[in-house]
Amino acid sequence: MGFWQGLGKIRVRLALGFGAAFLGMALFGALSYYYFLGMEQKLFFLSQADNMLNTVLEARRYEKNYFLYHHQEDFQQALAYLDQHQTLLQAERQRLTRTSGAAAWQALRSLADDYRRHFLASHQLLAAGAAANDPRLQAAEVGLRASGKALIEKSEAAARQERQDISLLLREYRPLLAVFLAVLAGIGGLLAWVLIARLVRPLYTIEEATQVVAQGQFATIPWKGGQDEIGSLVHGFNRMVVQLRQNNEQMVQTEKLTALGTLTSGVAHELNNPLNNISTSCQILLEELGQEVSAYHRELLTAIEGQVHKARDIVSSLLEFARQREFELKREELRAVVEEALKLVRGEVPHSVQLRVDVPRDIVLELDKHHMVQALLNLILNAVQAMKRGGLLTIRGRQDRQQNRVLLEVADTGQGILPEVLPRIFDPFFTTKEVGQGTGLGLSITYGIIERHHGHIQAQSEPGRGARFIISLPLGADEE
Repeated sequence: MGFWQGLGKIRVRLALGFGAAFLGMALFGALSYYYFLGMEQKLFFLSQADNMLNTVLEARRYEKNYFLYHHQEDFQQALAYLDQHQTLLQAERQRLTRTSGAAAWQALRSLADDYRRHFLASHQLLAAGAAANDPRLQAAEVGLRASGKALIEKSEAAARQERQDISLLLREYRPLLAVFLAVLAGIGGLLAWVLIARLVRPLYTIEEATQVVAQGQFATIPWKGGQDEIGSLVHGFNRMVVQLRQNNEQMVQTEKLTALGTLTSGVAHELNNPLNNISTSCQILLEELGQEVSAYHRELLTAIEGQVHKARDIVSSLLEFARQREFELKREELRAVVEEALKLVRGEVPHSVQLRVDVPRDIVLELDKHHMVQALLNLILNAVQAMKRGGLLTIRGRQDRQQNRVLLEVADTGQGILPEVLPRIFDPFFTTKEVGQGTGLGLSITYGIIERHHGHIQAQSEPGRGARFIISLPLGADEE
């Protein structure tokens, strides 16, 4: 990327603008550092001072519980908090000495030692069985409470002093911050004006395009601008429009199959009765006609019987296409389903067609095994028929954990599908085969089966370079 082309990037322009602003803010940063460093130290010590105060308060709470109930656990817990307070006090000795003076630290240490000493003395007297009115115990308790109260007051004073110092730093920093904000607002206003002047027109174009899409016209945006962030946004929008168009086509296809399924179900049932009558009549005639009937007439009756069988196959396909019986979704291993389909179609695969299966055995999802096998059979047979001179049939599966889906691909190296034919391959009764070679329902049935599994199927192909059918299934599909 050349220098001038790089300048066309919005982020580069922003970087240049903010780089210039940074030079003006360098002085503010240097001055702020001093205040921030001081406040950081103050805030840290404030948290430590609060911790010391809290440990003293907790020790006093357990002290009261101990004198009320004489539980050994309360005594041990109070001592633990006193040990924690002593550790904090020792750790913050230098900072406390620097901010409040050595006398303040020494006073806190003396009060903590006095409090511990009175507490241990009281505990020893109670352990020795001293009565509540024992003068020694009363003196120890008075000293304990006095030293505890003084320790709390001293800890609160240390925390209060730190809060006052922080407030003073904030008051000194406030005018400096006001000047900085004013300068920043001016620079921001200038940058905003430049960006709006450069971005309003393309954003308005994108807004108009979204309104067109909202009206059901999936038109992409012709973009001749630069390859900056707006250009990336337009390209992303165009990809979204293409995906929406494909999803809309799938939805229309599903609605078409549903409507046609209702119609064909009734038609197929109505055709079964006359077909059965014709077949039965032909069989009776063939059995009862004597030798006086010529071979030609027998041949005609046999031909009628054969055509009736073909008509029955078509009716059977229609019924399967229109069948709405409830699926039996169960946890199935995808590799086992693929192998079941291959087992059934093994005799239809010529030696000139090589088979490659790459489906991990750890892919398990909810399937109706019978129907999924039927869907795979249709795809595999179509792939085999497309490779009349042999080729490679590949069945590949993988998990997409981010989308929580399973992708199953059936690909061949056959003659491919013409671009004008590709959008219609899932239409019922559409076929490129010769008359009598197929009903045109195989891919429609497959499409319906995948949809009922809450999945999607799409075809990709280039003439002469084979075709790929990609099935997307949810890892956790709910039962219908």
